[in-house]
Amino acid sequence: MLENLTSGSFAAHKNTAFRMSLPGGGTLRLDLVDVEERENSPKLEQFSITFRGPATPVCPQQIYRLEHEKLGVMELFLVPLGPDGAGMLYQSCFNRLRKSGGAAPP
Repeated sequence: MLENLTSGSFAAHKNTAFRMSLPGGGTLRLDLVDVEERENSPKLEQFSITFRGPATPVCPQQIYRLEHEKLGVMELFLVPLGPDGAGMLYQSCFNRLRKSGGAAPP
């Protein structure tokens, strides 16, 4: 599933809600607030996505199951970046080889 998601896939759903499953049970709402392209090459795709959740609880860095109404279910490694005044920010970075013959996405 993740191999089919690009920065454009996430950018199309900026400012929408994701539901994160917590390890002990329950869920937490995260809003996708930023999609940032890194320097791309014909062979390498790099981008990061940033979510905002509530100020508490602060979730430790680890792999979380996230669900989005359009993008479906995915597992992402999230790292807490810190509070921004409106909640807690979390980031997931993508750094992967493109499929052969792939060009940098728009």
